[in-house]
Amino acid sequence: MNYDIKIKGELEKDGLIEFDRFNQITQNTKDIATKSLMLRLGGFSELTPSKIIKQALEIRLSNFTTPSRSESLITIDCDTFEKSLKDIQYNLFKPTEELLKLTPMALVIQSFSAALKEDGDKDNLDKPLLKSLLKFKKNFVTNKEVFSLSNRSSIPEIEIKKEDFKKIESLEDSIPAPCKVIINGKLDEMKYSKGKLVLITSDGNVNSFIKDNSIIDQIVNFMGKEITINGIGHFKPSGHLSFVEILEFFEPGKSDKIFSRRPIAMTTEQQILFHLKEGKNKNSLSEIIGKWPGDESDEEFEQLLKELD
Repeated sequence: MNYDIKIKGELEKDGLIEFDRFNQITQNTKDIATKSLMLRLGGFSELTPSKIIKQALEIRLSNFTTPSRSESLITIDCDTFEKSLKDIQYNLFKPTEELLKLTPMALVIQSFSAALKEDGDKDNLDKPLLKSLLKFKKNFVTNKEVFSLSNRSSIPEIEIKKEDFKKIESLEDSIPAPCKVIINGKLDEMKYSKGKLVLITSDGNVNSFIKDNSIIDQIVNFMGKEITINGIGHFKPSGHLSFVEILEFFEPGKSDKIFSRRPIAMTTEQQILFHLKEGKNKNSLSEIIGKWPGDESDEEFEQLLKELD
């Protein structure tokens, strides 16, 4: 499938691109595609891709033209993941049908769209991926240049200006900082691979991984059983938990049930929007929306949110 990277503006040398700049454009683009795919496959964009994954991420130069003195057009080709990832079981997840229909370049376009558009899917972004998007800023030689990414048909074109990176910087800064979390749940024995595992809680699955080999050797004995983990929680721009780095675990006591829900790091406004999106107790929500912000304390408002669940 063909894609275009179009550069418009005050270009030097009648639209021609110097080798070092061209190399930087291709490296930045490939890095964004790689991180986006790893985030969707493994829950974290900085996971190292396997040999098969690297082959699936191939992006090939098809053509280069200069339609005008102020325009460069790079045409590239890449395959859908359906050809290369259909039967792969990577870490915890199998690729979704939606992902299989995409290509590496489609992921690049979707990543920029998610970061720049107000209604973009922020759950398909994390801090390392946003940092890679920010590195793309280095490809701009002047403030008047515009990069356009498109595939001419199924995916809407995205235009990127140098000033747009302020919005990406703001989004990256808004992601909650990693913090210590305690979570109680059952280890999914069907989803375990190389230190990466899933904890089933009362309100959904928690993606986790372990760096310490000594912990890995011990935790395998608890597959299919209930445990309580202590670790560092990493969050998405939406405030939802992305994954947990497990530092220690132990057999749960009766009181550990209070930790059986996924932790969140949402602002009050994000929590309200999330409840509305999920369609939870809309009548109660309308009562809060009509009155908020009011005179209630933070503690009282937190209690109102809990009553919606």
